Amino acid sequence: MEQFICRHCISDMALPEFLLWAAVLVGGTLYLLYLCFKNFRKARLIEDMPTSLIRSASQGFTELIGIARTYNEPLTSPLTNTHCLWWRYTIEKYQRRGKSSAWTTLESGTSSKPFYVDDTSGQCLVIHEGADLRPLHRRRWRGHQLLSTGRAERGSAFREVINTLNASILTSNFGIGRYRYTEALIKDGDPLYVLGHFESDASGQRTLTAEKLAGEILRAWKQDFGNLLEQYDSNDDGQLNDPEWARVRKAAKEAAHQTLREKSKQEIRHQISKPVEKGLPFLIGSEEQHHLSRRYRLGAVACGAGFIALGAYVTWYLSARGA
Repeated sequence: MEQFICRHCISDMALPEFLLWAAVLVGGTLYLLYLCFKNFRKARLIEDMPTSLIRSASQGFTELIGIARTYNEPLTSPLTNTHCLWWRYTIEKYQRRGKSSAWTTLESGTSSKPFYVDDTSGQCLVIHEGADLRPLHRRRWRGHQLLSTGRAERGSAFREVINTLNASILTSNFGIGRYRYTEALIKDGDPLYVLGHFESDASGQRTLTAEKLAGEILRAWKQDFGNLLEQYDSNDDGQLNDPEWARVRKAAKEAAHQTLREKSKQEIRHQISKPVEKGLPFLIGSEEQHHLSRRYRLGAVACGAGFIALGAYVTWYLSARGA
């Protein structure tokens, strides 16, 4: 470490090593600048994007605000056995390696099950894969023993109770123990902010015209040509002539109209997921909108300060070589 704060050490450094560290420092500086603009852009989008109602939201990049609701059955978090609809956890171990020591990740995981956002006008399924997700509930604690998680062997009921007690007692990051646990949750009823690609009828079946749907039905019927002959070959010649094909097409159109009438009575299914367009963020936060925006702005300020500080050091580092 001393060689990086000693001007003479830097000037005496071998050229390949000097250039390598220069590239690392410049890259880190530019990355901090990128993170600064990225976080600031997210904050501006949260503040400026108009909120849509699920019932009348336009297709595409959309902002929804509502309440988190469970999709089918609720989940149970791996570390504390808490009922929730989304979880993420990390298990770390404090290890010494020579003169240095650090926390090493032993295990981590995130639930994959989607959940709903409900804004009273309707419900929308949230496919959270690839999202920048900021949950409301986050706990970190330490312990002397490695807790079981349901990803490996679930363990006894007694061990699950011990897990819950440890998590509720050792909730301070300044606790004791060589194992560190972090668990983040979204619970049923939490406020939920979602910014992503909104889509109704993801299968596209409800938006098909009668002509297109009739074409699909007709192609499916042709796969079983023997059944078509049995129903529509009125002269029993083993072929379908023009009048018989006209009857087949008419039946396909009637089936298409019947299918569309049935689908129009069904509730439209909405979902929101990662935007298909590059450069657009996918944000999920179980906090109030202004709190979430403030988090991103603080992140932008921190990255900006880091950019200025590291940029100043890079300038000094490069000048030390020429001194």
